[in-house]
Amino acid sequence: MITSNSILFTIICVFAFQAIILGILILKKQPKILANKFLAMLIFFYAIMAINIVLVNVLKDFNLMHIFRYVQLELLYGMGPALYFYTLSVTKPSFKFTKKNFIHFVPLVLEFLFYRTPFYRNGADGLYIEPMPNITYVYLTQQWIGILSNLIYSIVSLRILYRHEKLLKQYYSKIDQRSYSWLKIPILVYASYHIFWNIITEIDRFVFDRSLREYYFLPSFVILALCCTWIGFKGYLNNQKTSSFNVNELNKTSAKNTFKKDTEFLEKLELLMRNQKPYLNSDLNLSKLGELLDMKPKQVSLKINQNCSKNFYDLINSYRVKEFQERIHISNLEKLSVLGLAYECGFNSKSTFNSVFKKTTQLTPSQYIKKSKN
Repeated sequence: MITSNSILFTIICVFAFQAIILGILILKKQPKILANKFLAMLIFFYAIMAINIVLVNVLKDFNLMHIFRYVQLELLYGMGPALYFYTLSVTKPSFKFTKKNFIHFVPLVLEFLFYRTPFYRNGADGLYIEPMPNITYVYLTQQWIGILSNLIYSIVSLRILYRHEKLLKQYYSKIDQRSYSWLKIPILVYASYHIFWNIITEIDRFVFDRSLREYYFLPSFVILALCCTWIGFKGYLNNQKTSSFNVNELNKTSAKNTFKKDTEFLEKLELLMRNQKPYLNSDLNLSKLGELLDMKPKQVSLKINQNCSKNFYDLINSYRVKEFQERIHISNLEKLSVLGLAYECGFNSKSTFNSVFKKTTQLTPSQYIKKSKN
């Protein structure tokens, strides 16, 4: 156990309960969608994990540890499935949770039952006994399997996010409000939290004889509570735009091949870009470009992938970068800011403009402007 710290206990509880409240608001958020249920579930699992550590120490202070196994709140095996199904729900709106999906939560039920048995209490108590009894190794095995489970679910969730973002770039020229890239940070935090926690714990146990627990134990749970609140706010405020066009259908047309380039399409595309400059519209997407080219979206996507060696997102933004490079020489930057000029060229955010410009020119906008004046 550790020395109780009322200040850190209060901070943990304030943020953890705030996260739970946000989870409830997400559940009630309109329109009610399946993804919000899993997000609220994810926030709840991590929030109660932070509250759990406060509870165990309060019970210790009041000599009530014998009742802890009846109120143990940690639910390690629910975090991975909740994250996975949330990611799946937001990237594939047509996804439906069926009875067979409940199998992912069977370990969670078994974990809950395990915590209500003497095996858990005896196993957990054995952590502070030298040498550790055999039942403690059963408890540690259960913990590490849960950690491995969360890691696997996190990796799968990240792959789903990256694949979804790749598909979005085949249809939209701006993906800021449609991409769930913000979710990558909490996924990485949650995936690494248990791993680093157990590594630090084991190093402290074997190398420092648990003399460092006071320095990392409670602060790590403060960080966890803060992360829960942050993801709760992001999840509640996030208002994703959807499209009637199913971007997942583009996956069938994304493969590149070695066919001879379609010069007629390239000429038609270049003529459109040069004369009408549709890329100046920050909301340009594959359907709108298809209308201008008198082609179906899938056909346009296939032609771009086959002939331009880049996806729709990169292609349109490359035209915007060229437009910016041309205008920078004739525009008065004293009257119009660099960002203002970027907006005129079709970009809709500073971060997108900077990242795309650097990727295209290997220079930041300020470096390019400085270089062009020399």
